[in-house]
Amino acid sequence: MDTRFEEIKSEAQRLMDEIKVPGLAIGILHDGKVQMAGLGITNVDDPQAVTEATVFYIGSISKTFTTTVALKMSERGELDLEAPVRKYLPEFSVLDSEASEKAKVIDLFQHRTGWQGDYFEDPSSGEDALEKAVRAFRFLPQRTPYGEVWAYNNNNFIIAGRLIQVVSRAKSYEQRVKDELFLPLGMTHTSFFMAELMAERFAVGHAGVYDGTSEPQVSFMPFPRSVYPAGAILSNASDMLKWMQFQFDGKDKDGSQLLSPKLLDMSHSPLVEGELSEHTGVTWFVEDIGGVRTVFHAGRSAGATAKMLFAPEKKFGIIVLTNSDRGIEVYDAVIALALKKYLDIEKIPLVTVTADRSSLEPFVGLWLGDNEDYKIFFDNDQLMADRLYKPLGGVQFYENPPPISMSSVGEDMVIMTDGAFQGTVGELLRDKSGKPAFLSMQHRIFRRSTEEND
Repeated sequence: MDTRFEEIKSEAQRLMDEIKVPGLAIGILHDGKVQMAGLGITNVDDPQAVTEATVFYIGSISKTFTTTVALKMSERGELDLEAPVRKYLPEFSVLDSEASEKAKVIDLFQHRTGWQGDYFEDPSSGEDALEKAVRAFRFLPQRTPYGEVWAYNNNNFIIAGRLIQVVSRAKSYEQRVKDELFLPLGMTHTSFFMAELMAERFAVGHAGVYDGTSEPQVSFMPFPRSVYPAGAILSNASDMLKWMQFQFDGKDKDGSQLLSPKLLDMSHSPLVEGELSEHTGVTWFVEDIGGVRTVFHAGRSAGATAKMLFAPEKKFGIIVLTNSDRGIEVYDAVIALALKKYLDIEKIPLVTVTADRSSLEPFVGLWLGDNEDYKIFFDNDQLMADRLYKPLGGVQFYENPPPISMSSVGEDMVIMTDGAFQGTVGELLRDKSGKPAFLSMQHRIFRRSTEEND
């Protein structure tokens, strides 16, 4: 018995009980050895035990599959990553003509295009969903100048999905991913379509509980098909460890090379400076922890959260799948513990510093995002933040958490010091004149509300 894995399971269960996360699956791959476990239940209304075979939404980890298909196509000479998007999609356009003209294929995977990143509509449930969605992007406003500011962008992957569909002349984007990756890797319990996994045990999403007394409630919304390239894959811990192994060697289930080590390494390399100490490779996030290169991506959908992290040089990786909005708190702690137990590394936490009120005043105000806003204010001398979720498709899926305390961690930087988002850092981005222009937080860019843009 691996006592390290048992300790990690115990800590996961403790946190699940404390935060009221109904179910979780975990998988660890280390030096070729696989360990998996399921904890909790799939659904508070129809409870079944979670196992390593239970299917969860993996959210935005799906983006890494979209990216890998594009990398494979580039390796075969079908796609030039440095070419303009319009070479393959002549009809592509956003509101800013310069950004539309300049955008390259590689830009779709590195979050610096600058146009609105979270715009979800349901134009079609058919194979023309991506075509119609990309056509609607001609109205997307430019949030920041093209190529200048890093900000997470879901819409870029919808464009990438359409590009894959067109260039490969595939009947559908989803079938192309299945043929290129799911089938060669033996990921037989992975799909974009729930109907294909009806025989599987499925973990239903749940809204997070913040008051300490309520019980979790089912919160489930099927993704529009237009969003599939950005975050709609269903999978289980067993299949996701196959995806993990592919990140180490680029080989299919029979040992044949699916993607060259050169392109794998490029996708895992710190190519573009991102938020705080993070970088972006090709879609994957890259961060040095204790002198070890770690590569990761997380995912969140209505009522489900997941994170996959691996250290290529150490042949270590972990996947955590949860069926709760608050699963983020569990997977962050579980992954941190796993890194300590298996690799003896840990992330150095930021230290709060004393700051006078005047240095924090620039944070105060309403900051507008695409899917959520932040209202930052003083309660006496304590800086506080309200996280205000917006409805998705007319439905309010996420409950607003209680106000969150914030403290300074340096010039133009604050950190959330309590509650569900403890440890989240916000950074003011200033314009050339020195005025605060944006708030960067949780991989998103928020713009200050004014009478002009309210």
